[in-house]
Amino acid sequence: MPSRGANWDRMSPMSGLEMNRWVPVFVLGIVDVLCFLGSAVVATWIRFLPQFFAQELRVLSHHPGFLLYALGAQALLAASFDLYRPGSWKGADHLLVRILALAVSLPLALMLGVYLVPGWRFGRGLLLITLSLSFGLETAFRYLWFLRFRRPASRQAVVVGRGEIVGMLEEAIRAGSWAPFRISRVISSVELDSDSEQLEQALEEADLLIVAGLPDRPSYDRLAALNFRGITVIDAAAAFAELTGRIPLAHVDSQWFIASGDFASLANSPFHQLQRLLDLGLGTILLLIGAPILLLAALGILLTDGLPVIYRQERVGRFRSPFTLLKLRTMKREAEEEGPCFADRKDPRNLWLGSFLRRWRIDELPQLINVLRGEMSLVGPRPERPGITESLEESIPFFGFRYSVRPGLTGWAQVNQPYCAEIGEHRIKLEYDLYFLRSHGLTMYVLVLVKTLGALVFRAGR
Repeated sequence: MPSRGANWDRMSPMSGLEMNRWVPVFVLGIVDVLCFLGSAVVATWIRFLPQFFAQELRVLSHHPGFLLYALGAQALLAASFDLYRPGSWKGADHLLVRILALAVSLPLALMLGVYLVPGWRFGRGLLLITLSLSFGLETAFRYLWFLRFRRPASRQAVVVGRGEIVGMLEEAIRAGSWAPFRISRVISSVELDSDSEQLEQALEEADLLIVAGLPDRPSYDRLAALNFRGITVIDAAAAFAELTGRIPLAHVDSQWFIASGDFASLANSPFHQLQRLLDLGLGTILLLIGAPILLLAALGILLTDGLPVIYRQERVGRFRSPFTLLKLRTMKREAEEEGPCFADRKDPRNLWLGSFLRRWRIDELPQLINVLRGEMSLVGPRPERPGITESLEESIPFFGFRYSVRPGLTGWAQVNQPYCAEIGEHRIKLEYDLYFLRSHGLTMYVLVLVKTLGALVFRAGR
């Protein structure tokens, strides 16, 4: 049953309003042009003061090729990052990730153009001011667009099948601020095989068919025929995953993971190499910035409870390779005399300073060394201890799939699921981890980092 992201993208709606799909492309494109040109004029005035403003503006006007190149590069990159498709913005954080991607790539494209065509004149200071103003205006306009048009979707979905997953879909639509469709009808596979005119009309008007359960062969044949007629057909588990960012464990099996095709190249994905470069660069910067905080925290632990300051613990890494995880010690030295166990939210074994360090995740800073060593990544599933891992693998299906990527300092599960200690909470956490594996790539990497920053600022201790 098709469930790839490409299929989902085909059926993503514009917004709650009934508007032509080219209207936002035209409006947002015009806004981008006006923002860039207006910002260039303002930047020229700021950079060269009023007495040289007219002279420098004439210089810019003598290079229409550069302006056309800049506007074309911006349009092409913005389109590549779906900044002209408001229907694909699941939330403000997804929009911010796309803007950040544009903010990194567009300056590189403009500098490349200036380098290749020496006659083009656009100084670095002028470029910096122009892009800063332009990105600020474009971000503000898109955010207002997002707030104005995020209404219940008008696209209709027909659900084929019954069961718990149907209720889960309906609840996810009610609970979420973003939903790409509304369920207009739920029918059984038996009804699907009927020839009533009312049913035929409902199927013809549907923009999406969601398959729940396992219909019989005639039903599959009819669904396949509808798919070839331009109606997107996906399974209920994939629909639920896109609505919630979780893959529902109770409604998938090994065959689902194979049939989806989304995990086939995960272990050998070329993104692993890019991710390693990002980890090295960002990890070094974060370690340098966090070094003073780390030293002060270590001194506080030393004065409070003595040595050791660093807590070393064996964890399971990528492909089940063991490694030694580093943390600032936040518990009393005798905390695990009776063996390892899950930490509680208000664990009596915590040092009084440890609660503060855990709340602001300062105790995790030494793990940046694990990141630089290549044992961890900045983004990935959290590594578990060998004994706890074995217990979770026995209790939760597909838990071992997490080992296909490096464990992370932060992750999709960490920014969506509060601190967990019970098996049921770990099950939900795994559902987020599996969605992370399915969406493994640069967009998810940046999105998790952005959401982590937001969690630290607004929801410390998650």
